[in-house]
Amino acid sequence: MNLCHRARSGFLLGPAPVVYNFFRQFKSLVDQFKPTQIYVVLEGRPIKRYEVLAEYKANRIIQEDDPKYAELQEFYAQKEVIVDLLSKHFPVSVVRHPTCECDDTIANLVRRSAKSDSWTIVSSDTDFIQLLQERDNVKLYNPVRKEFVSAPEYPYLTWKALRGDATDNVPGIPGIGDKTAKKLSCDTDLLLKFLGKPDASLLFERNYALISFLEWSDEDIKLMSSSTPFKDWGAVKSVFENFGFNSMTKDDSWQKFIKIFDTMWGVAR
Repeated sequence: MNLCHRARSGFLLGPAPVVYNFFRQFKSLVDQFKPTQIYVVLEGRPIKRYEVLAEYKANRIIQEDDPKYAELQEFYAQKEVIVDLLSKHFPVSVVRHPTCECDDTIANLVRRSAKSDSWTIVSSDTDFIQLLQERDNVKLYNPVRKEFVSAPEYPYLTWKALRGDATDNVPGIPGIGDKTAKKLSCDTDLLLKFLGKPDASLLFERNYALISFLEWSDEDIKLMSSSTPFKDWGAVKSVFENFGFNSMTKDDSWQKFIKIFDTMWGVAR
């Protein structure tokens, strides 16, 4: 979803500009990093977080009478085209857990892998800084700024639990700004003294539970679905041609496009 939303800006002509922008950007990222395996991670419904805070992400809901509603529905329709093509005909693993957000899925894929594996998470979501501070084999690349993200010196999860997360509608602890949150997160004694206040402690524990990644059990792993694609560039090209993606489907451009992904077919998955 992070990359799909990013594709909403840029070239906006034609019947499916989000699809066009997504695959151009996706191709460039694959060419840049040359991975041996790609996970495209989809969102599930975060039931446990709703149980903690009913208003979680309520600020993102757009009502039907909002002028932006029709635009959002068109975006979702184009997103389904993207997911369908990736699931069926690209050498990637499209994965989803039904009751977990994609952040949780990514975190558990990383945590359950060998420490010798090298991971690059492509996202502008700063929550993944948690993994940077947790594992040495993880890099976080921001595709908007086109740069790798460095972890701060202070414990990011503690800082954010104090500060809250406005993008997810998670209120911070009243009176705590960026500087105070940093000071508290860097000083355990000072933090414990602050959390001695009942109200502050309850809000901190709630926010910590909302922002930290869920730890999966072996049963949770079994609930995660994964795509089983097969190579059919003709089917992909047909969809692109129907949308009028002429600059992508002409001979030279098309051969360059599929060459980037062809190197991944046949790699152990």
